[in-house]
Amino acid sequence: MKLKLTNLFFFTLVTIYCFAQNEPFKLQGKIYSGLNKVSDVHIINLNTYVGTVSNDYGDFEITAKLNDSILFSSIEFEPKKIKVTENMVKSKNITVFLITSVNKLKEVFVGLTGNLSFDLKNKPKDTIPKHTFSFTKADLKKDLGPDIHGPKSAPFVGPFKPLPALATIPNFAYEKEQRLKREIAKLKEFPIKIRRELGIKFFTEKLNIPEEKIDNFINYCEYRDVIKKYYEKKLFEVIEIFKEESISYKQIKE
Repeated sequence: MKLKLTNLFFFTLVTIYCFAQNEPFKLQGKIYSGLNKVSDVHIINLNTYVGTVSNDYGDFEITAKLNDSILFSSIEFEPKKIKVTENMVKSKNITVFLITSVNKLKEVFVGLTGNLSFDLKNKPKDTIPKHTFSFTKADLKKDLGPDIHGPKSAPFVGPFKPLPALATIPNFAYEKEQRLKREIAKLKEFPIKIRRELGIKFFTEKLNIPEEKIDNFINYCEYRDVIKKYYEKKLFEVIEIFKEESISYKQIKE
């Protein structure tokens, strides 16, 4: 009889413990990058898709339970996912370290075949603006005469100041081209980044979008400025737009 009571008591304790482990709780934490505290990081529970943002001191608080996946997302840092462990459930606290994201344009490789005639015909188009000055051989033989101002530079006359000796004229065409390349890179990277951060299950299980239609659905939502909002650190707004648009998207596809 005593053995039965002991087993029953033990079973009850195990049941209570397991139930407590699966109960939602407030997980508090702090986010760092090196020794610096990081603010404005989006923290999202990928099981409930409820989230928050870290404050100026890197602190945050989010509701979670055992085995939930927590996403830490910011434009300046690599996204990070952490699974809630038993130690986190017990301590109700976590410290997260993020790695700075390095954004750079892909390198352009110009291959040479070794055939001079072929390489000259197929050389890349020069995007640097050409100068508009023209000279003849006769110009090189002209006598400029003595400097009437002596060793000093000629006085400036006119509405504009002369450029410093070491100043360089900005290449606006090149800068515009590089800016355009960066914008195109952002557009191409968005579907990959958003799938990686939110996870395939967000689209297939939460929104009921077939996996092969995810890219098509993301394109469908572009008119709501989801790409712009994403790069403006408005991930929560992007998630809400996806939820809203999934309803009309499925109706159209049906």
